[in-house]
Amino acid sequence: MSTYIDLKDVRITGYVSMGLIALVAAESVWGTINDWQGGSSSWSFLAIMMVIPAGVAFFVWFRGVTHNAEAIALHGVRSVPQVWKASDPAQRDVPFAQRVASPLIRPWQYTFLAMVLGDIFESLLLDTPAYVVFSTLSTLCALGAAGLACFLIFRISLMQQRFAVPQNKRR
Repeated sequence: MSTYIDLKDVRITGYVSMGLIALVAAESVWGTINDWQGGSSSWSFLAIMMVIPAGVAFFVWFRGVTHNAEAIALHGVRSVPQVWKASDPAQRDVPFAQRVASPLIRPWQYTFLAMVLGDIFESLLLDTPAYVVFSTLSTLCALGAAGLACFLIFRISLMQQRFAVPQNKRR
């Protein structure tokens, strides 16, 4: 006999999130290249403003995977490490408290925080020589954070999709 876990399909919101995150990173790169050439800082500002729709898309995706993770693990799930632990089929037989989250979650969180701080300093230092330095640092962090975020979104969505197919009932 097999059981079926009714899960939300998070692939589309995940793809939209990954696409918008990649656009933010690409816009950040374009803005920084423009800054190096003495161009307008409006390109970097546009990258900062594009973070908002990417954040909204990520939030919608995260609500879906949180719902799914709670259905899979029958456990209160509120953070990305908990979602990973609940969604990982390789750890299904391990008690939830002993499951291990991806080691890439912390680096993603730190590079995202560094990107935001770089953006803040970049905005505060407009029309100064330090502006280009913080623009470049922010862009490097944006690339790292975007790559890690896209990987995590893809992996979590893929792991949860494995639970959406009928599973053999365990006794």
